[in-house]
Amino acid sequence: MKKVIFLLSLVSIDQLTKYLVLKNFLIGESLNLLPILDIYLILNTGIAFSLFDDGGNLGRWLLVFLTLLVCLYLIFILITESLTGYESLALLLILSGGMGNLLDRTFRGYVIDFINFYYETYSFYIFNFADTFITIGVFIYILDIVISKSKANGNKVS
Repeated sequence: MKKVIFLLSLVSIDQLTKYLVLKNFLIGESLNLLPILDIYLILNTGIAFSLFDDGGNLGRWLLVFLTLLVCLYLIFILITESLTGYESLALLLILSGGMGNLLDRTFRGYVIDFINFYYETYSFYIFNFADTFITIGVFIYILDIVISKSKANGNKVS
């Protein structure tokens, strides 16, 4: 039950922040928060870094289908496998991010991105909380694998 509440909380945070930005900003409008951070609203019809953004309606539904398959697979793993705490956390983060972006793509036809980190004239890609959850989840999962393999090989992890 805790996992479901955690998952729904993260999806809700993602969807609420997207709703608030969409309601208060025009596409392309920005608000500077820090010297390296803006809220900058864009509508992304592709995936990370706007890859595959010219796929049209067929591309949209293909991405919906693929994301749905990944989410169902993660749910299956979370239900059926015996996972460590870090594995569960990582997969829940990845699943919540996938579900947040899946909701956008399914019901809006695009993903709402609005977090823009930059330095001088270099801008990192514009993303949202769902993307952040996915990234953190993947990082935790990889780190857990590396630490587990290291311990299994008898190496000390500092």
